[in-house]
Amino acid sequence: MLNVYRLDSEEKSKDYEGLLSRFEEREPYFSSRYMNIFSGGFENLIYFLFESDETGATILMPGYLKPIVIGGERTSYFDFITPYGYTGPLFSPNISVSDIMEFWKCVDQWYADNNVVTEFVRFNLLGNEAHYSGNVFPTMLNIKGKILDEENQWRDFDYKVRKNVNKAKREGLTSRIYFREIKDEEILEFHRIYIQTMERTNANASFSYSFEQFKTFITQNNNAAICTVYFEQTPISSELLLISKDSIFSFLGGTNEEYFHKRPNDFLKIEALNWARNNEKKYYVLGGGYGFEDGIFKYKKSFFPNDVVNYFTGRKIVNNDAYNQLVEKANNFRLAKGLEKLETNDTSFFPLYNKLN
Repeated sequence: MLNVYRLDSEEKSKDYEGLLSRFEEREPYFSSRYMNIFSGGFENLIYFLFESDETGATILMPGYLKPIVIGGERTSYFDFITPYGYTGPLFSPNISVSDIMEFWKCVDQWYADNNVVTEFVRFNLLGNEAHYSGNVFPTMLNIKGKILDEENQWRDFDYKVRKNVNKAKREGLTSRIYFREIKDEEILEFHRIYIQTMERTNANASFSYSFEQFKTFITQNNNAAICTVYFEQTPISSELLLISKDSIFSFLGGTNEEYFHKRPNDFLKIEALNWARNNEKKYYVLGGGYGFEDGIFKYKKSFFPNDVVNYFTGRKIVNNDAYNQLVEKANNFRLAKGLEKLETNDTSFFPLYNKLN
């Protein structure tokens, strides 16, 4: 049986978090606090809850049910997109293939009954794209590093990583990992470095999270940690880590450019990795780059050269007629602005009707 609930307030998030506690894998990207602060807030946020009558298995999938607006005009249609990061459906341990297939069948029917035209799913790295009822795309490469014993791990690093870490140690860099009961001053150290980095790199304004936002997220979650690197007691590099049962995830961070020559970035990654190993984690997920095998991706790969995996997204057109009408409407808007007409076979952007610039 499938039920759909709104997740549009702090009050409703309490029920959602209660459901989330049923699952062994407490994936941090499914947290309502994560979604509220880092993935668009509570507005338009819903979640699907599927409970199998046969096996008692449970599937939970949050996402944004957004009204489709073209050229400032709201249509009668909606699209659905899962939160930023590693999300999609979350399965209870006793899930079966038939349960998964029934879940997607029920979701698709709900879409059809509620004027939902398209679905875009960001899957996690645990294989939850299997048996998806839409089209699965290998969207980009990610680094999901296997955590080995210290000797073999060190041997697997690229030579440049080992060289940089040795230099950082000679420079006298130290680190601290803050996990649970994190103090305001420890969050503030991270926030100052993070904001300076966002300003230096001209990052999109949407990444300028406030100290209060970070404090709220960190203090209300047991799945967040901060790794900070120091030079003579001065914090020079810091990163917010997300924690699951088996993994740590590199999330947001920055470095004071005055100390780049001391190689704090490489040192931070190794210190976080050592902490993860000591806490019996299996993976250190560094993610991907901004483009296909760009410089950021290659930097991450230097830590785990053999641990490249595909990051999958899912695309689904529920109502083809409505989709084509919306693309035509978007084309009229684009042509009026002097932009090129959209081609329906263009797979570089989905859904096409949202490509208005």
